[in-house]
Amino acid sequence: MESVRKRRSSLYFELAALLLAAVIISGIFFAVINRIGSWIITERFSDGDYLEELCAGYLDDLQDYVNEEQVASGDSAKLTEWVKKQKIVSIQVYKDEILTYDSNYPDAAFEDAAVEGDYYEWEYYYTIRFEDGTADVFLYGFFSYPLYGYALIAEILLSVLLLILIVILGIRKRVRYIGRLKAECEILGNGDLDYQVTVQGRDELALLARGLDNMRTALRASNEKEAELTAANRRMITEMSHDLRTPLTSLLIYTEILGKKAVKDPEKLAEYVEKIEKKARQIKQLSDNIFEYALITEESEAELGEPQTLRELFYDPLSEMTAYLEEQGFAVKMKPGKDSRQIRANEEYINRIMDNIVSNIVKYADRSTSVEIDAVYTEGYGGLTFRNGIARKNEDKKRTEGSTNIGLHNIEKMMKNMGGSCRAEEAGERFEITVLFPWADGKDEKLER
Repeated sequence: MESVRKRRSSLYFELAALLLAAVIISGIFFAVINRIGSWIITERFSDGDYLEELCAGYLDDLQDYVNEEQVASGDSAKLTEWVKKQKIVSIQVYKDEILTYDSNYPDAAFEDAAVEGDYYEWEYYYTIRFEDGTADVFLYGFFSYPLYGYALIAEILLSVLLLILIVILGIRKRVRYIGRLKAECEILGNGDLDYQVTVQGRDELALLARGLDNMRTALRASNEKEAELTAANRRMITEMSHDLRTPLTSLLIYTEILGKKAVKDPEKLAEYVEKIEKKARQIKQLSDNIFEYALITEESEAELGEPQTLRELFYDPLSEMTAYLEEQGFAVKMKPGKDSRQIRANEEYINRIMDNIVSNIVKYADRSTSVEIDAVYTEGYGGLTFRNGIARKNEDKKRTEGSTNIGLHNIEKMMKNMGGSCRAEEAGERFEITVLFPWADGKDEKLER
């Protein structure tokens, strides 16, 4: 059914149907005007007075010819010459009711045979004065025959013109649409990707227009994405340049002090060396963040592993995370939950996400409050939420070492590449980050909390 519908909407089918309709309409038109024309001609030449008037004209011409050429009633040669010039008449000449000449049989020897012709008194005869005396002439004219021919030619021409007109009117809309598509292509070529291509009908032209509009939409989305990436990279470079300036300035100050050998105290010297090392490590951390952010930005879709439950996937990373945070003086409260639904993830991304979260907690979390890790289950997603208090005394450190939020950007990029999402919220003294993964099977099973 669909294939039949497509064939009917095909441009070839439309043109074929248009031609067929034009031929049928033109044929009907020809038949009608041919009948009307024939009727008009027949009616016209059925008028006896009109025919008599036409015959009288030809007879007057015959009389003039006889007078000029001194034609006798039996002079078949000269009479035949006159008949041939007229083309549409025939005559019979009767002298004393004896047929002396018949244009239908011009070579017959009527005079020698002296045969009595078919002389009918009820026919209308005209008297012509020949060289050898008067004679009766019966004239028959084929006056309507040329008109039938002219009418036929005119009817054919009118029918052909009607056919051409119907075809032109039928394809005018498509031709106008092609012109419109040409103009719209020029608009798109000039860079206006917000202009929507007009789609009319369901034929090949409509498919072409729809393809052009889809290409326009894809190109615009690509340009917007490219612009967003360019703006994000520019913003990242600007922020990182600002963040790098502070530790670099301190590093130069310390090295300048050591270079002048103004410090004599060994303890003070060791203190400056330690500060220089600390600033160098800070700069290295920032450069690593830049590299990791660029790496994540370049990647598109991650290769996902086999389906696993949240407990199976995060068991080892959470164990290592808990042990490390406890070594750093944090109290960890974990509620992993239980659920049989499964997710798919990239294990390398999972490790890098956990590293970024741990690094953020160690740098900016308040050790006097516990770090909470809860499992999250929704109808379409499953994931983890990490909560920690914010150490306000480390605000200056946060501004100098992590104001670019590179770690958070990295997590967002990796989650997006895995088809998931990342949500970070800061409310009062608490910071919360949630990572969600779509269910691998798409089923909504009963939660077990």
